[in-house]
Amino acid sequence: MRLTIALLVLTVTGCKVTQFLPEGELLYRGASLTVESADSVDTEQLEIELTTTLNQKTNSKIPLIGYRNIWRYYKFEQKKARNPEKYADDPDQIKGEEPIFFDETVVEAVSELLENRSSNNGYFQNEASYTLDTSLEAREVAADYTVTVGTPYTIDSVQYFWRDTSVARIIDSVRSNSVLQRGMRYDLDAIKAERNRWQETLKRAGYFYANGNDFLFLADTVTGDYQVDLLAKLKTDVPPQDLRPQRISQVNIYPNFDLADTVDRRQITQTEINGLNIRCEDCPLRPKIIDEAFYMQAGDLYNPDQHRKTLQRLASYGTFRYISMDYEDAPGSDSSLILNAYMDPLPRHRFEGELGITYNSARYVGPNVRLAYTNRNLARGAEELRLEGDFSYAVFLGNRDQIRVPTSGIYGLSATLNVPRLWLPKRRKLLPRVMSSGTVITLGGKMESLSLTLNKFAPEIASLNLTDLAAELEQDPDASESVSLLQLRAQYGYTWRRRVKKSHLLNPLSVRLQDPIVSNDEVLDIARNLGLADGTTDSNTAAASRFDRMIVYSPNYTFTYDTRLDGEDRNNLFWQQYLSMNFNNVFPVGSGTEDIGRVSSIYPQLETDLRYYLGLTRSLQLATRLHGGVAYPISDRAIVPYFDLYTIGGPNSLRGFAPRQLGPGRTAPSNNNLLTTAGYGNLLLETSIELRQEVTPLIELAAFVDAGNVWTYKTEFEPLDTDFRQQDFINELAMNYGIGFRFDLTFLIFRIDLAKPFQIPYEETVSQFQIPQKFVGDPVDKSLRLVVAFGYPF
Repeated sequence: MRLTIALLVLTVTGCKVTQFLPEGELLYRGASLTVESADSVDTEQLEIELTTTLNQKTNSKIPLIGYRNIWRYYKFEQKKARNPEKYADDPDQIKGEEPIFFDETVVEAVSELLENRSSNNGYFQNEASYTLDTSLEAREVAADYTVTVGTPYTIDSVQYFWRDTSVARIIDSVRSNSVLQRGMRYDLDAIKAERNRWQETLKRAGYFYANGNDFLFLADTVTGDYQVDLLAKLKTDVPPQDLRPQRISQVNIYPNFDLADTVDRRQITQTEINGLNIRCEDCPLRPKIIDEAFYMQAGDLYNPDQHRKTLQRLASYGTFRYISMDYEDAPGSDSSLILNAYMDPLPRHRFEGELGITYNSARYVGPNVRLAYTNRNLARGAEELRLEGDFSYAVFLGNRDQIRVPTSGIYGLSATLNVPRLWLPKRRKLLPRVMSSGTVITLGGKMESLSLTLNKFAPEIASLNLTDLAAELEQDPDASESVSLLQLRAQYGYTWRRRVKKSHLLNPLSVRLQDPIVSNDEVLDIARNLGLADGTTDSNTAAASRFDRMIVYSPNYTFTYDTRLDGEDRNNLFWQQYLSMNFNNVFPVGSGTEDIGRVSSIYPQLETDLRYYLGLTRSLQLATRLHGGVAYPISDRAIVPYFDLYTIGGPNSLRGFAPRQLGPGRTAPSNNNLLTTAGYGNLLLETSIELRQEVTPLIELAAFVDAGNVWTYKTEFEPLDTDFRQQDFINELAMNYGIGFRFDLTFLIFRIDLAKPFQIPYEETVSQFQIPQKFVGDPVDKSLRLVVAFGYPF
C-alpha cells in the first residue's frame, strides 16, 4: 500500500516538471526513423547505420513517473539559489539531469546527415524529411524521420593512375587483395579501408610519412544501370616527404632515461654496437642484451613491424616502467630519420608479503603467510629472480572426540629464474622469428606435516597388527605421532611467442621427488590402509599410497591461444592445452615393504581448458567453459602423485561446493580426512555457463550453472567404485546454480557469488549409511553457499 502511494506521489511530481521549464522551450523526447524503398531493394544494413546517426541524446523519462531526474535538477538549483554560500566551493555542482531542449536547427542538420550517409552507402538517389510530434501539454517534442532511397549503385570498375612510379609499384603489388571488388555496393567505408591498406603497405616499404588521405577516389556514375566507375589517384598537394622512403640514419638509445633529468644527452657516455648508439651512465642492461631487443639498426628503412616487435621485446624484459621510441628528421636530409629510444627502468628489487587465514573443506583453519622477493635484473641481462615462501599452519575445528589429525602445516620455498631469451645455440638466428622468448628455471621444495592422535586410529592399529604403535599407545593413551611429506622439484624450460594470441611453454626437463619422513614406519601402514583400495604388501598388487616414495620425470608442453590479448574481437576464444609424458618410479614404504621392489608407472597426462565469450550486446555477454583432464596409463595402472591429481570445487570451479568436497565419483566428503586421497582423481571433467550483464561501469550481475566431478581411472589393478563409468556419468555429476555480483574496482574485480547445489553425486551413498556400517561421509548439505573471491571465475 505504501509503495502504491509513493508511486502516485512520484507520478504527480514528475508531471509538475513543466512549471520549471523556460518559456517557449520544449523537452526533446528523441527520434524515430523509417526507410522507404522498392521491395527489391535491401535496406537492412542502411537502416542500422542511419539509426546510429540519429541524435539520441534525449531526456530520460521513467514510465508512470515522468522526468524525475529533471525535477531533481531544478529542485537542487532552487536550493543553491536560496543558499549560495553553502555551495560556493562548487557552484557548478548539479543533481539529477540537466534538461535537453528541442532545437530545430539540430533536427535539420540530422536530416542532411541522413542523406549524406545514404550516399556514402551507394544510395545516391535519396531524400530525407521529417515531421515533429509535439505535445504542448507535456511540453515535449519528438522527431520522426523518413528516408526514401532508390536502387544502390555497385562498382563496375576500379582504375588507377599514379604519377609516382615507386608508389605505383608498391601499391600494384597488393592490388590482388583489394577491398574494392567489381559488383560490390559502393561503400565509402570500404574506400577508406582501401586507402588505409595502401598507407600501411607504403609504411612497411619505408614510407614513414605515408598517409591514407593522400589518395583520392573519383566516381563516375554517368554510365547508367546503377553502376559506378572509380579512379584512384594521388592528390595534387601531397607533401613531398610522404612520397619518399625514409632510412634510419641513427639509433640513439637511452636505457636509463629520467624525464626530470636536465643533463645534456650529448654528453652522456656512448657505446656503439651493431649500428646502435647506447647512451647512459650506470646502464641497467648490458649492450648485448639491448642489441638483442632491437630489430632495426642504422641504415635500415623504417618498418612499423620492426618498430612494434622492438617495443614488445623491450616490454617483455620486465625491466622498464616507461618505453618511448620517437623519430625525428635528420638535419640536412629529406629522406633520413633519427630514432631516439627512451627507457625509464623500474626499481631493481621488490618485496611482497601477505598474511591471511586459510580454511578448507576438511574444517581446518589457521594463519597463512606468503613472502616473496623479486630481483628484476639479476645480472644486467633482464633476468628475473623470484624467491617465494609459503607457510601455513591449521588446526581442526570439529568435535575434539573426532580429532584424528589435530594439526597440519605446509612449509614451502621456491626459486624461479626467468631469462628473457632462449639459452640455445645460435639463438640470434631465432630472434627474428619470435615476438618474445625466455628460459625458465625453477627449483622448489615443500614440506607437509601432519600430527596424528594414535588412540583415534586404534581400530586400524589392531587390525593391521602394528605392534610398535600398539605398545606406544598402551604406554601413553594420549600418544601422538607425526608424518611429513617432502616434495622437491626441478624444472628447466623455454617460453616463446610468435603471435600476440599464441604462446608456448616447453619443459624438456621436469623432475619431482616425493619422500615421507616418519619416526615409525608403522605410521605409513595406517595411511596406506586409508586409501581407496585395500593395502597389501604384494609388489604386484600393492595399492598406491599418498605417502609412497616417488621419483617422477615428466617433460611437458603447454599451448595457449587467447584472442582477448589483441582487444580486437567482440567474441573471444581461450584455449589452453597441456600435455605431459610421465615416468613414475614408486618405492613403497612402511613396515613389511622391505621385499617390495620398485614399481613403475608410465602415463601421458592431457588437460584442456576451453572458454568462449559471446558478446550478445555491448553490455551482455555469455561465457562458457569446458575443462577436462586425464592421466591415462600406458603401463598396467596410473600411479599419479597426489600433487598431479585433479580436484574440483571452489570459487573458480563448482561454486556450490568447497574444494575437495567432491569425488572421486560418489565418494562422500569426510572431515579430518587429510591422510586419504578423497577429493582427488586422475580424470576431471567440469563445465560452466555464465550470463554476465553490465548494469553500470562499476557493477555487473551474473547468472551461472556449474557441473562436473573427478574420478579415478585405471589407478589400481582391480576396478574401484570410484572409477569412471560411462553409464553412470550423468548421475555422478555434481551440479549447482546461482547468481553473482562483480564490482570493478579498476585495479581488480571483486566478486560475490551465491551458489546452491541441486545435484549431489554422493547423496544416495550417504542416505544408505546405517550404524554399525563403516562411516561413509558427512551429511549432505544443499544450503546456499557464499563465495567471495577476486577476478572472474573463468
